[in-house]
Amino acid sequence: MNYSDTTIILPVKNEPYASHILNDILKILPNSKVIIAYSGNIDDLKSYKSNSQITFLKQTGKGKGNACIESFNLVKTKFVGLVDSDGTYDITDLAKAIALIRKGGDMVMGQRIAVSREAMPDYIRFGNWVITTVANILYGMHLKDSQTGLRIIRTQALKSIKLTEQEFGIESEINIKMHKKGYGIKEMPIKYHKRLGSNSKQIKFLDGIKLLIIDFKFFLKED
Repeated sequence: MNYSDTTIILPVKNEPYASHILNDILKILPNSKVIIAYSGNIDDLKSYKSNSQITFLKQTGKGKGNACIESFNLVKTKFVGLVDSDGTYDITDLAKAIALIRKGGDMVMGQRIAVSREAMPDYIRFGNWVITTVANILYGMHLKDSQTGLRIIRTQALKSIKLTEQEFGIESEINIKMHKKGYGIKEMPIKYHKRLGSNSKQIKFLDGIKLLIIDFKFFLKED
């Protein structure tokens, strides 16, 4: 299978296992383009700098949203994919999402199902449900997992919306603005694993409140 029509964005901030994820991308998605947007230490990725498939982008700002927005400007392929670099997602699921969007639609999101408490504690599971439910009510969406970190988007559709969220709220902003534009959004079941290395980047209570506020932030805005 040839994935030259797809660019995968891999935000990296001191992720000790990013090289493992990158290896999986290169193996499972041959000929795809990869943008590594980083703001921290990437010593373990230096050996990949000679690979023509990979573009290294030093962020001018901070945060996952900033990494994504700056990377989107470099994408020239038909599709663009997002996946976290902490080992929680299977790249094989990313390949399935690409196959699905090739059949039609503008965004395919991974819906995390049958997730263990070790991978996703109950408070995070509940917070995700609240954030997703509120967004569905406000905007008339029918999502099951709004905060998933694995998705494939049609580049033309993505570039037609203006994104501003610099932190982890980028997923909510993409969902809301894609829906407001009338783009077709699909969800598909995926696996979700306990993150590799430290769990220090798990969403905290205050982060959940911020995400909930983002649900309301775009309610009266046109763009």
